Amino acid sequence: MKAATFLLSLLGAVVVCTQIADSIICFTCEGQTSNWNCLGVTTCPEHQQRCLTIGTTSGTGNDTKVHITKKCAEKCPTERNSPSNSLFCCESSLCNLWPPK
Repeated sequence: MKAATFLLSLLGAVVVCTQIADSIICFTCEGQTSNWNCLGVTTCPEHQQRCLTIGTTSGTGNDTKVHITKKCAEKCPTERNSPSNSLFCCESSLCNLWPPK
């Protein structure tokens, strides 16, 4: 009986790890002004296999601030399709660590 329980547990672990292995992991945050606040991670859904970093600016002169959003994405948007001032898209786990340029 112990052997059956062990094998069942092992099979469950293999299934879970296989599903996770097919996904990538991205740093995520929404509208943060510091990259230090963008170090949370998310396992992306199967249909979103890219990590995206978007930087948008607000204000003018000395009051200019960059707002950072990091998330999983289905595809990489182009600069023309995005209202951002900075856009970085990549296709491997944790590749969106750095702040927007």
